[in-house]
This record gives sequence, C-alpha cells and structure tokens, in this order.
Amino acid sequence: MQQPNSANMDSLNIAIIGATGVGKSSYIQRVLGLSRPPISNASSVRLVVDNMTLGVTLLELDLEYFDMSPAHPIQWPKQINGHIVPRVDGALILYDVTKGGTMKELPETIAALTKAGLPAVLVANKCDPGNVRQVDTQLVANHDLFKSCVATYNLSSNAPERARACLHTVVKAAVANRKDPQGAEPAASRRRAASTANLDTLDAPTNRPLSQQSKHSRASSDLSLLRVLPSTTEPSGDEFNQSVSSMLRTPGIRLDRAPNDSFLDMDESDAESRNSPDDIPILQRNDEALSDKPAKAAAGVSFDELVDRLISLKMSRADHNFLEVFLCLYRKFAAPGELFSSILIRLDRVRDDKTSHHLTKTATQLRIIEVVARWVSLYPGDFARPATRRNLEDFIRHLSTEPIFCIAARQIRQHLEHSVVEDDDTGWAKSDDVADKAASRVLSKEASRSMSDISVGVSSLYLDDDKMGDDRPSGSPDILQVDRVNSFVSLQSFDDYEREAATMEPTDVLPMNKFRYHIFMDIPEDDIAEEMTRIDWVMFSSIRIRDFVRHVSLPIDQRAKCKSLKNVNRMINHFNHVAKWAANLILLRDKPKHRAQMLEKFMAVAGKLRRMNNYSGLAAVLAGINGTAVHRLAQTWALVPPDRKRAFAKLGILMGTQKSHFAYRLAWENSPLPRIPYIPLHRRDLVSAEEGSKTFIGTDNDRINWKKFEVLGEILLPIMKSQSTAYPNLTKLESARELILDCRMPTDDEEIYHA
Repeated sequence: MQQPNSANMDSLNIAIIGATGVGKSSYIQRVLGLSRPPISNASSVRLVVDNMTLGVTLLELDLEYFDMSPAHPIQWPKQINGHIVPRVDGALILYDVTKGGTMKELPETIAALTKAGLPAVLVANKCDPGNVRQVDTQLVANHDLFKSCVATYNLSSNAPERARACLHTVVKAAVANRKDPQGAEPAASRRRAASTANLDTLDAPTNRPLSQQSKHSRASSDLSLLRVLPSTTEPSGDEFNQSVSSMLRTPGIRLDRAPNDSFLDMDESDAESRNSPDDIPILQRNDEALSDKPAKAAAGVSFDELVDRLISLKMSRADHNFLEVFLCLYRKFAAPGELFSSILIRLDRVRDDKTSHHLTKTATQLRIIEVVARWVSLYPGDFARPATRRNLEDFIRHLSTEPIFCIAARQIRQHLEHSVVEDDDTGWAKSDDVADKAASRVLSKEASRSMSDISVGVSSLYLDDDKMGDDRPSGSPDILQVDRVNSFVSLQSFDDYEREAATMEPTDVLPMNKFRYHIFMDIPEDDIAEEMTRIDWVMFSSIRIRDFVRHVSLPIDQRAKCKSLKNVNRMINHFNHVAKWAANLILLRDKPKHRAQMLEKFMAVAGKLRRMNNYSGLAAVLAGINGTAVHRLAQTWALVPPDRKRAFAKLGILMGTQKSHFAYRLAWENSPLPRIPYIPLHRRDLVSAEEGSKTFIGTDNDRINWKKFEVLGEILLPIMKSQSTAYPNLTKLESARELILDCRMPTDDEEIYHA
C-alpha cells in the first residue's frame, strides 16, 4: 500500500458526537487515561496506526450543535465557544443504552456523515447494568439504518480496552479514507454541491426551507427517522415504527410518537434551552445564529464558564477581545480574589494531571500564566488589597523556582512593585475580603510540591505561532516578555499623562483683547489644531478604560468619591471650555469683517482637526461656532466665502445627530490610528448599555448576562485601541497653549454676545 504524504497524514480530527449526557467526556477521559474529565472541547493523543504515529484530536460535540438534514452532507458548526472547528476526518457516534431518547437523532446523523463521505463508528455506552437497558444493542447494530457504520461497539466499565479499540477503528478508517483521493474527491464535490443547493431549495418531505426545518426537525422523531431513508426504499409507516420501537426495551420511552405529540415538542424545547451552545464570539455575532438560539442568551452564563474561556487557547480575534473585555469589566460580578482563586485552581488542576505529556501541560500553564501577567499589567490596582497582593507574591515566588516560568515571574513582579499602589473600589459591585482563603489554600499546596518535571525545551512548541497573527495568545518567554514590556510602558504613560493633564486646567489670567486677536490670527491653523490635538490626546490618554464605565454607572453624588473619575470630568470640562473659547474669539471684535476672518480661521482649524482624526476637538469647535451667540451673526456669515461654508457644512453633517450620529460612527470605525473619539456620544452609548440590561439573570439571579458585557465591549474596545497609538511628533506650542487655556472670558451665551 502506498505510503501517504506525511504532511497530510500527521494529524487527524475525530468528532465524538452524541446527545447530552451520553458520556462523551467520560469516554475521552477513559481513552486518554485522565484523572478527571477534560475541561475543553478538544483533547489530543498520539496513536500508532499502520506503523505511522499520528496526532489525533478528539472534538466533543453535542448533537444540539447541528442542524441535521439526511438529504445533505453534515454541516459542521463553524465555531464552538468562540473556537473555530477544524476539518473533521471521522466520527464516533455515542448513545446511552439506559436512555432510549439518546438514539432519536442518530439515524439522521449517520446519514449525513455517510453523505459527506466520512467514516463513522456507532458506540453503545453504559452497557454494564443489563437489567436497566432500554435499547437492544444487537438489534441496533443489525438494523438497516446503521449499516453504513464502519463498526459498532458496546462499552462497559469492566472492558476498558474496548474504548481504545473503537478509537483505533475510526482512526484507521479515517486514514484509509484519506488515502483514497478518488473516493474523497467525489464526496467533496457532493458536499460543495449540497451546500450550494441548500441556499435556495426546499426539503421534499417537509416542504419547508432548510433553516426552518432544522428548527423543528427534532419535534417528531418519527418524521426525523423516516427522512433518513431514501424515498425509493422507504418502508411503510407501520413497518418502520415497529422496527424502531423493537429496539427499545421500555415501552414508556417511544420513538414512534405522532407528529403532533405536544409532549415531545415541549421536551425538545426545554432541552434546546438548556444545551444550545453559545458559539457566537464577541464582536462577530451572527444574526441568524442569534435567532436560532435565543434561549442560551436568555439563560446567561456562569462565572466558571467565563473563567474557562478566559484561560482557553486563543484561536481568533474574538478570543482576544473576550480577554480584554472580561478583565476590564469582571469586577461588576466578581472580586479580584475570586478570579485569582479560580485561575489558580485551574492551574493546579493542569499541574496535577499526570497523564498528559509534560510539554502539553507546560504550554497550558504558560497560557494561564500569561493571562495573569496581562491582568496585572493592565489593572494592577486589583491586587492592592493585602490578602490578594500576598497571594500574588506567593504565586510569583513559586513561578521563580522554574526556569521556564522565571521570565514571566520577573515581569509580574515588576508590575507588582512599581504599579500596585491602591485599589479604588468605588463603583464596583465586588471587592476583596480581608483574607482570600481559597487562593491561599492552593498556593500552600503548591509550596510543598516541586515542578521539576517541566522541560525547559517547551519553547519549541511556539516556533509556528506567527501564523496566529500579531495578537497571538501565548508563546515563548520572549514573546511574553515583549508583550509585558509594552504593557508596562503603557501603564507608566497613564501616570505621566495624568500628571501632564493636571497642568492643563484653564487659568483665566490673560485678558481677551485686540492684542490676543492679532496673536491668534498670526498663528498658522495647523499649529493651533496640533496644539489642540496635543491637549486632547493628553487628557484622553489619562483616562483609564474602566473609568468610562464607572462614570456612567455611579450616581452623581458618588462620582466625587472616585478619585480617577476626575480625568473623565477634566476632559468633559475641557470640551465645554474649547466651545466657549471659540465663540469668545469670534465675538472678540465688533466689526463683522473681523468676526468673519476669525470665523473663517476656526473653520480652517476644524478642517485640520478632522484630518487629524481629532473628533473631540472638532466637535468642540463646531459647538462653539454653531452656538446661539455666533449662529445669529447674519452679517458675519454673509462675509464668509461660499467654498469655505460648503466645506464647513460637510463637517457639520459628519458630526450631526441624524440617524443616531450615523456619519460620525461610520467615520470613526474607518479612521486609522491615531484618533481621538467624541466622548459624549460614546458615553451616551455606555449609559444605554448599562441601564438597558441586568448584570445577573436567571431564576435565582445567579447567571451572568454576558450579552450585556458584549455590548459594553463593542463600545470600549475601539476606545482601548485608540489609546494604544499616540500621535507622532506633537510638540508643545506655548503661544497656542496660552491662548487656549489661559484666556479670561465670559461663559454665558448672552454675556458672550454682548461682550
């Protein structure tokens, strides 16, 4: 037999498919020899098949992930929990012999796999107690519905070797399927043709569109089983019902209910409510998927589920976005000590796993450690409480004992020593207790254990990580070090920007007179716009991203207690100051021709601000020009050249309120960095998201409404991105700065007009 190409045959992906509760996780645990069930949907193992060593990835998939149609090849979900599903080479189909209901969708599934040209092995699980079986496994194995299966197996706890045997069988079948390109190509062609046909054809037996049929295909198992058989060989209804029901030993659980049986409809609806997967990544939500699975969104998610996703392998941009949003907003539903304890427990679980390869364990540990490093670098105040800080110091001490972790430990220690000063808990629902016993317990356990089994050569795992893009999740110590250094510089700049912003408070020391008018007219428009942008950038960069959320979450009387909110208030006050300043300068002279010259000057400044993507400064200047005091100067406006007025009108449309600021939102999304947002609008969006949904939902209010935080993330992530890139070559222009910040002027519109 011809040896296959090693590049194509060194790895396989096998799907473990079955209804909820059939024992998929237990099967993977038994095959891999794990001490506990796997914590993720994907697990890997190396097998020797036909003298070839293959890396086999087992993908655990619930039947609820699929919209089955036996007339078409199986349609694999694109994503599970935000992770892209790879190409599948074969499948193990599991059912529980003690629950006849777990068989209902198997004929559809096997027919779809056969249509796709993929090998499948049928596995009867939990065969130990023969007296409680509801399914006759022998009848199932010999039934025509399952003849396309490569093999059938009965699994029981007293014969553990069978679990590995059925895995070997499906792997060998998958290898043989890959070795036969002539057979594989027609199957692929059929898959492509079927996927194209699905877009606009109706399913013959139901006369419904495929998307509608998929939503209701499980409401009647009688119809779903009938659709498995080709129309030319379809048996009569009575004959088919007798053959299916004969497989079941308990008459109380029937697969031959009438199509209008309301009990089945209700039961399946409840099952979908509990088990529909939330595979919609942040910022990449699909409207059709959302409409197909509304029950999952309503049910919310648990804190443990969020932590599992936080430390999981980052496979897409959505996973990176999730990490940023979670670390920013988790304190609305959890304290820092609670999150740190949960991470340590999972790290401890990975370290205790004696069955996994030490390179795999180390890669997982590095990924979890990097999450902690990222957390400390971005939000060091979370570790200011004595107990949490002490636990973090113990954690760093344990990491320092191993060479592979020492660089990460050094970077975390650097942030801890230089950045952790105090924790401003104002506005957060959750804060740390005096003592965090859970984290202390885990760390004390680590102290008595050596991690000498970890190989320093693990860095070789990341030689190909550049394929993941610029924002790869975990990597070699060098990658970790570079990322942490960048975060450290950004964190230090927060303090620098805050100190600089504090010097930009208006002083009202310079009188507004003809002399100031001439000074302003002599300064080039570009210089004025650049100095305005420099001031706006310093104020914008002094605001920590969490402060935007707290500024809209806290009542007005509590905002004064939150020290860091002064940075948000300062930028809002500066916006109002610039608007009044522009109006005062335009009205400084009495004659319309002088006012028109100043008005035209500010129109040119506004155009430059737009080209610099300084939407905050642009909106402030527009507010000053469009204010009542300036807007009613008919003689002044008549002296402005028409082309200048047309260009200014375009800026007014850009920042207008039509269609909920549609023009600005479109420009903001497409503006390159660096850029400064129009804060009042984004703040209003945050208010709507904060007040429009609850943080906790569910019958007991114990589930987190993550959809709310996704909406908040969609608002905050572009702002985070904007703060990451500063304007280059912006130098301080003292003459322009004095005019902007130090002029004494009236603030009331009527007073300005009559000044």
